[in-house]
Amino acid sequence: MIRVLQFADLVNRYDFIDNIVQRADLCRFEVGVCVRTNQSNIQAPVYSDRTPQWSLNGTRRQEIPRATCQLVRILRDWKADILHAHHFDQAVIGLLATQLYPKARLVIGRHYSDAIYRSSYGWKKSLLLNIERLTNNRAARIVAPSTAIVEILCGRQGVPTTKVDCVPYGFVAEKYKWPDANDVQQFRDEWRLEQRFVIGNFARLHEEKGHRYLIDAIAQLRHRVPELLLLIVGDGPERASIEKQIDDLGLANAVRLLGWRRDPLMVMAAVDAVVQPTLQEAFSQVMAEALWMHKPLVITDVSGASDIIVDEGNGLLIPKGDSGALSRAIARLASSPQLCDQLGSAGRSYVEEHLRIDRVIPRIEEVFLRAVA
Repeated sequence: MIRVLQFADLVNRYDFIDNIVQRADLCRFEVGVCVRTNQSNIQAPVYSDRTPQWSLNGTRRQEIPRATCQLVRILRDWKADILHAHHFDQAVIGLLATQLYPKARLVIGRHYSDAIYRSSYGWKKSLLLNIERLTNNRAARIVAPSTAIVEILCGRQGVPTTKVDCVPYGFVAEKYKWPDANDVQQFRDEWRLEQRFVIGNFARLHEEKGHRYLIDAIAQLRHRVPELLLLIVGDGPERASIEKQIDDLGLANAVRLLGWRRDPLMVMAAVDAVVQPTLQEAFSQVMAEALWMHKPLVITDVSGASDIIVDEGNGLLIPKGDSGALSRAIARLASSPQLCDQLGSAGRSYVEEHLRIDRVIPRIEEVFLRAVA
């Protein structure tokens, strides 16, 4: 029996970490969960009595030394074989902990693409890249969800290709059951969506999500597609600038900010299409959710999307930071119900065939086996 400890800031029900915990082969693996906070921001996972759980109670970077000491004790007491650390800070803590308890092999889940290159400069960028180099060197395996991240690791950072496994996220189909029709209709009535072509955007309000390009695209279409309505679901530091852009462009009747919600799939069920103008992703979960929900999708050619989306096959793939390309793609969908249905059907077929968790989990298990080999 191989003991694998999943280590993350938090875990939500049905996210990529929870799916590993719930679906790993119990005849070969015992999987535990260690989080830095118990406060799941969407929905708390439900574990069986066979799943050991720990919480370190703190996510700030100044708490990394204390978290490392706690994690070492957990690894030693539980006699863990593998520490599967998700994201940057957790990989750093995992590096330190497995140095102090070397019997546990470090597996890194790389869930960001070029964020360090895009958002850091000078000494900070150099420091973060050096830290990343140390964690990559220490890791037994690195799991990347897309070929773009594999290229960053192996092409730009010199990680041996033999150490990196490209495995997309796996999804549980039961999460994507169609919401209650009455709830969907009530939402449509509340927001007066009838007689409108409604597109939904689901993302944190942050510079890297590209909202400014999407709002510019809506402005370009206000006369060409007068029935167009954009619903933005999410919150974040860019909210004030997004509100100002909407006001400056006179788009109060064409764009509505819904804020952060716990029912994004219900909102997704109520819209006609999903548009994600993101500038940086590792593997867009909204992309997969839109495909599961049979929604036509417009998304930029970011990491993950370029692996999954075939332009005009199961979605529309456009360049990053291009308001004109966004407006043209949205106009195509608004003018063609047939295209919307075609893309939605092809998207659902793709995820059913390739991204179900029962298709993905054997590949994750193979990573664990390689790590201890």
